[in-house]
Amino acid sequence: MNTLSIFAGLDANGQIRFVGDVARGAECGCRCVACGAPLVARRGDVRAWHFAHEASQERPDCFAGAVNLLRRLAVERLKAQGLPPMPLYRTLVTARPPLPPLHEMLEWHPGDGVVEHWESRLLQSAFVALLRLHSGTGVRVFVEIDGASNASLAPATSDEGVLLLTLPLPSSSEDLKDLGAAVRHIDANIRSRWIRLPDANAKIIEVRERLEDRARTARDEAEALRRRGSLPTPGLRAASPPSYPSSVPASSPSAPPLTELDDSPWCAWRKPRSAFMCYGLPDGTAWILFTHRDGRRVMAAWPLEEGWDESMPARIGLPDLDLGVYVLEDQLKTMIYLGEMRPRVRSASNWSEFLAIEWLHRP
Repeated sequence: MNTLSIFAGLDANGQIRFVGDVARGAECGCRCVACGAPLVARRGDVRAWHFAHEASQERPDCFAGAVNLLRRLAVERLKAQGLPPMPLYRTLVTARPPLPPLHEMLEWHPGDGVVEHWESRLLQSAFVALLRLHSGTGVRVFVEIDGASNASLAPATSDEGVLLLTLPLPSSSEDLKDLGAAVRHIDANIRSRWIRLPDANAKIIEVRERLEDRARTARDEAEALRRRGSLPTPGLRAASPPSYPSSVPASSPSAPPLTELDDSPWCAWRKPRSAFMCYGLPDGTAWILFTHRDGRRVMAAWPLEEGWDESMPARIGLPDLDLGVYVLEDQLKTMIYLGEMRPRVRSASNWSEFLAIEWLHRP
């Protein structure tokens, strides 16, 4: 949870000023970038140093204004020092349904590039620079603070890439006490990752074709074994034996074991009889919430496509690349986050009901 207060404002010349770089009290000469009100530099011995409004009229977006100033400083730092080295492009490639869901992590280095242009106006959620890779591909560079949503990170054309640089807010106000501390925080913690890289498309196709060849072979071998009676029918999974009074043995003919038909991509580890909660987006894709058999709450993209593991902010959860899902930090917070996208919501008690949802995209 963030416990920081307002840590930066603007001076009379429009320069970014941190609380440790100005005179204490109202003599600091700073104003709030969000509401324009005069600030007071609180530099006491008990509370962490911070800015406050003279008339205590701080609004929720006033702290967001300070965060935007940190973003501006980070961009200025990148202009002066250059972008960090290009990261590896990483994506989980998956065999498409109805084939078995085999996965392979693709890692590929796109080479270096040069910045052709820095934006003069740093609009919120807008790109800050245009990068040109040695392949000739244009890349829009975005800078975000503290895991903001990636929903606005869009290229101008289908042949452009998107590179995201993220900077977390520190847990201690000491790391933003003055300009020097803020610069050290930026240099030590800014990270970059690919959101979109068209140059990797050919490699993705190559890996997927290899995966789907393996998946077809595995499916055909499994079917051959089933025909010989060596394997059970797919999707028919025995549930845990029910509890019975001690007077009725579990093996009694009157107490047959329960079964569930589950042909979902997650049938090997989904908790039996756990419901699917489907959040459908306008493009026909969806996020599916359900429960792992070990009790963890998870969320899967539907259909599973490249880049799914980079679609959610870190506060939602972490992607498990082996399972192909996000492991959620807090299911309620995830539902609130998804609800802000104005989705169509439908629950399904089993896989058949899920597939019957009429507005779902079919892979």
